[in-house]
Amino acid sequence: MLEAFAAPRPLMAGATAAGEILTALPVLYHALWGGRLTADLERPLGEHTVVSPGPAAGDKGQEQHAS
Repeated sequence: MLEAFAAPRPLMAGATAAGEILTALPVLYHALWGGRLTADLERPLGEHTVVSPGPAAGDKGQEQHAS
């Protein structure tokens, strides 16, 4: 997942690039929750929300296995 969002990109484009969308989305949301990815959450989260690496992106976690 972190590889798919190494550079900022829209949520669905990155999720699609990471693999099967139904398995990628929960991993994406977990990465957002854990700070490995970041997005402007002052607005509704949607398919065009730009997601980028977060401050905890340097941590090695299971998100990398889903990419």
